[in-house]
Amino acid sequence: MKSWRQFSVGPVSLFYRFGRRVPVSNNRRRQQQRVKLDCATPVAAPDSALSPRSAYESERDASTETALIVGVGPGYGFELARRFAASGMRVALASRNAERLDELVEELGAGGGQVNAYGCDATDERSVAALLATVTEELGAPHLVVYAVQGFCPGTVLDTEVPAFEESWRQNCLGGFIVARAAARMMVPLARGSIILTGSTSSLIGREDHLNLAVGKFGLRALAQVLAREVWPSGIHVAHVVIDADVKDSDVFEAGYTQAEPRHLADAVFGLHRQPRSAWTSEMDFRPWNEKFWQHC
Repeated sequence: MKSWRQFSVGPVSLFYRFGRRVPVSNNRRRQQQRVKLDCATPVAAPDSALSPRSAYESERDASTETALIVGVGPGYGFELARRFAASGMRVALASRNAERLDELVEELGAGGGQVNAYGCDATDERSVAALLATVTEELGAPHLVVYAVQGFCPGTVLDTEVPAFEESWRQNCLGGFIVARAAARMMVPLARGSIILTGSTSSLIGREDHLNLAVGKFGLRALAQVLAREVWPSGIHVAHVVIDADVKDSDVFEAGYTQAEPRHLADAVFGLHRQPRSAWTSEMDFRPWNEKFWQHC
């Protein structure tokens, strides 16, 4: 029923299909978190040698900045939120189901952060436009936008149906385009900002049974490269990160199972945002020290 169908009336054809409406949280019922930042206790910067910082960059006051994370889930997304809030940034969390972020919002609010959660479908440009307008009104125009959405339905080329292929492409690529374009349009007149697009091993390698992930992630990487060339001269830092690892999303430890620590990934992403303009990175790949290269999806 999700396949496209055609209905013709003379020279005019109507194309249609049936599909379930994606449930997205109603932001009107969202309880905003209004917690004053505690500026008396500075947050120590992580020990990191990702990039040298100029005197200007190291002295930038993160409490004047707003970060937006689109696609917030346990592990990577949660730790991005914690890292940005710890730096003093105002943080906007976007997910289709904003209610599942309530505990994280409460946690970060109790720690002195100004954090709001919003319902948004990243594959719908009207939803993204409404998100950015609301975030700008409540927290300020974003200085950092991270796209962290990933959708995947395994299957071979011969077995994959068009609706499954299209849905994965929409989440992995189309949503990234809609969010990055909207963010860039907002940032270019301000001549500042960072846009970080999150990829995976499938951004570089088309592995069997991973068609739906590889096509979208290849496209997201291409988007990052094109956008970087177009907006870097305007002062907008666009970067693509490749996470070549399984990301830890709980405290459960399995002996012999290699996982990336999400808080370290979050440190690295924040480091990209803090890079001086004379030494920007366009792409960076991450994996644990004991991980085999390019073995994950």
